Amino acid sequence: MKNLFVVLLSLVSVLSFSVSLNDVLQTALASSTDYQIAQINLESATMDYEKAKLEATNKRSELSAELSYYNNLQSYRNSLKSAYQDVLGRIFNLLTADLSYEIAQLNFENAQEDYKTSQELFKKNLISENDLKDSELTLEEASNNLLSAQKDLEEAQKDYEEIFSVEVSEIELPLIDYQNLVSEDEYLDNLSSVKIAELNMKIAEYDLNNLSASASKYEQKKAELNYKKSKMNYDEALKEAKDSYKSTLDSLEIAFLNLKVLKEKVDLNENILKDYQERYEKGLISKKELNTQKINLLNTKKNYFNSLRSYYTSIVNFLIDTGKEVSF
Repeated sequence: MKNLFVVLLSLVSVLSFSVSLNDVLQTALASSTDYQIAQINLESATMDYEKAKLEATNKRSELSAELSYYNNLQSYRNSLKSAYQDVLGRIFNLLTADLSYEIAQLNFENAQEDYKTSQELFKKNLISENDLKDSELTLEEASNNLLSAQKDLEEAQKDYEEIFSVEVSEIELPLIDYQNLVSEDEYLDNLSSVKIAELNMKIAEYDLNNLSASASKYEQKKAELNYKKSKMNYDEALKEAKDSYKSTLDSLEIAFLNLKVLKEKVDLNENILKDYQERYEKGLISKKELNTQKINLLNTKKNYFNSLRSYYTSIVNFLIDTGKEVSF
């Protein structure tokens, strides 16, 4: 029974230190001024659209109301992207700043060891005074880098704590599959730029088909040219949207595969570090060699987090452009 209690306690401890990224983001967004303003603007735009539809006297005014709504919707989506970029940025800025600080600490330790060795060698006339000075400057540079990394970490921690209440290490960062997130039809049907171009074309078509009987040849020609131009703009917007859909999927595929490789590199470097640690404890390698492997691991983790941040941002933008809920 005692062993069962220990196992259950361990499970509770593990679960208590794991927080869903979705939950964290939604909580953070709720306290984000940019996000709240974006929601207010969307609600206001929706109200204006409903009012304009009721007040519309013909098809053209209905189309104009819809066009105004989609222009506002595009602005809202851009604001929503910025809000997500901000909250995700605070998470990854802290993660990478922490790793950079650890790297700076290890580089400083190595520089200290090198300087001590240089001092001993200089005393024995085995290196020149310039060599000693170079080692001293390297140590000074490492010290400055450590101070800079500490300040960056403090700033990242401050920014993070403004909107998050959980430890950053507790947040789950899943490597989600990019496939089947958005179909091409969903993307094309909901992309604001395509809808705006389509509505402009419909308005131009309406104007052309509803010219007054007394319209001059000049007015008719202008309406024809305006419709022709808006039709070309719509065709181009549709083509660009199809190209964008394909290029987005291609870039997400490459990023996903790259992340899998980077994750394997992290795992590999962790195993190598275990081996280095054992060899160091047996006196087979120096502290500097152990630190160098630690730095390799930390740099690999930084690369992984930077790539994951970019991957998340691309997925967020992809979902928002399609009007879908962001979910990890």
